[in-house]
Amino acid sequence: MEIAHANGLSTGLVSTSSITHATPASFVAHNPARGNYEDIAKDFLNGTIDVFIGGGENNFRKRKDGVDLTSKLSEQGYEVTYSIDDLKKTTSGKVVGLLSKEHMEKSTEGRMGKLAIMTEKAIQTLSKNKKGFVLMVEGSQIDFAGKDLDWMVSEVIDFEAAVSKAYDFANLSNETLVIVTADHETAGLTLQNGSIKDHKVTGNFFSGSHTGVMVPIFSMGPGAERFSGIHENTFFFNEFIDLLRLKK
Repeated sequence: MEIAHANGLSTGLVSTSSITHATPASFVAHNPARGNYEDIAKDFLNGTIDVFIGGGENNFRKRKDGVDLTSKLSEQGYEVTYSIDDLKKTTSGKVVGLLSKEHMEKSTEGRMGKLAIMTEKAIQTLSKNKKGFVLMVEGSQIDFAGKDLDWMVSEVIDFEAAVSKAYDFANLSNETLVIVTADHETAGLTLQNGSIKDHKVTGNFFSGSHTGVMVPIFSMGPGAERFSGIHENTFFFNEFIDLLRLKK
């Protein structure tokens, strides 16, 4: 993200967890511990992320040091919002959406469909830059739902709706690479029985945590063929640098 930003591209992060949680944080923060949420929030003031949307309002506004980071973000030209409706109304090229105090609610408890809206808004905002953009969208709570099949299925369906927004944009632009993958598998989900006719599946979990099971990579658009096969997860970085022709 920092390299893309330095090369004039717009950058964005979208997450259903707190925006300071491990995955989104890894694209913006320089911190030795993933749990240092308030310190991680400070790294968003560096300006390398143009649009970030998720939970985590407390890390920016209800801090131990008493500093309201959202005021500083506003001073830097960000349009800061706290609801999905206000997010939709933003017109700035720099947008912050802090849509919950900590993590966003579960898809099964009222959040269903919001990730697609968040993703669409991020694409609309970032695509105004003619040089291009880089956007990371995380369906964070697929991981959280480990060992709860109904919740996990709901989160995957919600994430699929967000992927559809990227897919539709990529089909229109013909210049956009879309990658769908994961940082790890969670809970060792196995599908034992099911019925395509009845749209039902029976699942089982062999773990309550992250596993070493390989995750798939789905890709479409320019350069998609590079992402077939089996790779180390660090492989993506240099591929993106090369495809975007970024100067380090």
